[in-house]
Amino acid sequence: MVSSCCGSVCSEESCGQGCCQPSCCQPSCCQSSCCQITCCRPTCCRPTCCRPTCCRPTCCVSSCCRPSCCQSVCCQPTCCRPSCCISSCCRPSCCRPSCCRPSCCVSSCCRPSCCQSVCCQPTCCRPSCCISSCCRPSCCVPTCCQSTCCRPACSSCSCC
Repeated sequence: MVSSCCGSVCSEESCGQGCCQPSCCQPSCCQSSCCQITCCRPTCCRPTCCRPTCCRPTCCVSSCCRPSCCQSVCCQPTCCRPSCCISSCCRPSCCRPSCCRPSCCVSSCCRPSCCQSVCCQPTCCRPSCCISSCCRPSCCVPTCCQSTCCRPACSSCSCC
């Protein structure tokens, strides 16, 4: 019964728990009842299957970039969107303007593409982010004392 169900006929009716096998990982079978590790492949990476059990590198595509699948194994450029900007995904491969939020303002993401006002925190005060948009008191440290940050906000700190 299971072998005939998980063969070449992968219809929506046969997408039960016993049919979630690699041979049946097709778009017609990508339902919530079949979101298991055995079916984590690009053809089944749909929003209905974006759950922690299917958050694997083989299923890290833009259609599955939601908070339930925002884990370190899925931190790839295709998933660099605001819904996945959490601490576990703050890696250099995901340092893009779409992920410039306080939860991802870590040292590994301090690069010009992410130097925005929302990411101007002490953890990101390094020369690569010392631009006008990040000149605020919280970032007035010796590592960020450059001409681009000479403004009144940093006039009474270690940059004088």
